[in-house]
Amino acid sequence: MMDTSKDPISSLIKDLSDKNEDIRWAAAYALAQTGTPAVEPLIRALDDRDSVVRLRAAWALGRIGDPRAVDQLIAALRDGDWAVRMRAAEALGKLQAHKATDALILALRDEKVDVRRHVIAALTRIADPVSADRLGDVLKDADWRVRMGAALALSAIGDDKSMQLLQAATCDENEYVQKIALAVTNKKADTCSPAKK
Repeated sequence: MMDTSKDPISSLIKDLSDKNEDIRWAAAYALAQTGTPAVEPLIRALDDRDSVVRLRAAWALGRIGDPRAVDQLIAALRDGDWAVRMRAAEALGKLQAHKATDALILALRDEKVDVRRHVIAALTRIADPVSADRLGDVLKDADWRVRMGAALALSAIGDDKSMQLLQAATCDENEYVQKIALAVTNKKADTCSPAKK
């Protein structure tokens, strides 16, 4: 029987909840570097009672990039802690998990801006045309950074429908959102009417 006290992966999982933040992140980084052998313990850690452990487990799983974690990361998009939801979205983007597209689309309704921004970034990496309509709706988000992310995601998809939806952002009140949309659609800024907001 193996002595778990000398098992480095178990020890690192335990360190994810250390009181010292540097130790917690060092453990997450070491688990990410361990790769495949750490995947199953990290998946189990997504169910830990401590949200600090869950968010670092999601972060490490994103760095490892093993598709076995996709279902549990999708479930983590509904976690009670917004930071866990944010890291789960980030990890799904790194995994380019097309299977997660529908769950990520639902997560665009998250009340936390940081979560929505990470969800948008994940959808940009996945670039699934299925998300285009919802991304078009997100071009009306109150936060300009989320709207900018939606414009980037639509440009990453790049199909005719996405380009048509992106036309709405060419007249966005934020110059960065507008510049992205104008660059991608080749539309001229002087065709915009005054902002309605």
